[in-house]
Amino acid sequence: MVPRMNFALTCFIAIVGLAAKPAIAEATYDNPVIEIHRGGLAYDAAGERLAALSMFGQACDMGLPAACTMAGQIEHETASNEKDHIRAARMFARACRAGDDVACKFTGMALGPLSRANSTEPDGVMTFALLAMGEECRHPGGEKACVDAAQLLGEVEEPGIDLVAVKAYGLRACKKEVSTHCRGAAMLPGGTRSSDETFHRNDLLCATGWAGGCDALLEPLMEETAGVDAKRQLNALSAACDERVGIACADLGLYYSQGPESARDPGAAYRYMRYGCDAFVAKACFAFGVMHKKGIGGRIDEKRAVSLVAHACELGSPKACATLARIAGESETGTAAGIAAAEALRRACRLGDTSSCTSGKR
Repeated sequence: MVPRMNFALTCFIAIVGLAAKPAIAEATYDNPVIEIHRGGLAYDAAGERLAALSMFGQACDMGLPAACTMAGQIEHETASNEKDHIRAARMFARACRAGDDVACKFTGMALGPLSRANSTEPDGVMTFALLAMGEECRHPGGEKACVDAAQLLGEVEEPGIDLVAVKAYGLRACKKEVSTHCRGAAMLPGGTRSSDETFHRNDLLCATGWAGGCDALLEPLMEETAGVDAKRQLNALSAACDERVGIACADLGLYYSQGPESARDPGAAYRYMRYGCDAFVAKACFAFGVMHKKGIGGRIDEKRAVSLVAHACELGSPKACATLARIAGESETGTAAGIAAAEALRRACRLGDTSSCTSGKR
């Protein structure tokens, strides 16, 4: 079994040319990375794409998921060949694995031009499965495919490539169109993991900063799945958060704020959302802003709430940017936290919020 996996992985890397990146390290507020990212945003707003890409690329390499997303967008928009699209997908994948939901969707967007309908015959079973993931990701209900594609784009170390998932995508693609790689896809291992195997894989993924693992630990807690050892799941998330995996902290904040009634703890939710935001998780900053607005876990602080929404916007939350645009539009100055309503709408539109695109044209 092992030689087959190594052969597939070798083909995948050799043909597609992907040098996997390590999981994104968490950054702190005293790190200059956010200032570099803001410089990229300023250049992007001014239409200076190359300068913006340089700034975003630096911030991405320093560990800021939002910068990886923005760099991926520019790479995708200026792509002229398949290698360019792969490079963009890799940028998106890095951000997706760190918990940027927008980047997960964009991973499929970047892989779209490489779909079977628009690409030469892909080489290798892994590449074939990757394109199948990208194809599913671009259609409604394909969220899991987006995340799986992002994981496959960067996975080379433990816990190893999920060949069971790869096989499922490959076989679905084979039902639509016969490929020379269908036989290889059928030979990949199938079956399901035990609950313990699943937990340990998710725990390892989460501990190394991969959002898919953290989210998988959270899901049964939110749904109160029968037979799940809640304490074990929570301990795994807490351990990852202690190691400054931002998405693990954000997931704990979500659990204590929107989980089962018996688990809700405003103080804990406030604390963990703050940790997630401190690690530059956009959705944690937005949720933390809402908590300040409503006084959840602490006193009401509307000024701080707006500041946090603005921070979530610059970290790539389209919902936060749209909200900031509304706040700015209702203010006397037409700005909020120093950002004009038009600029907030532009950012929201750029991040995929289509309603903001039409609002900006009115």
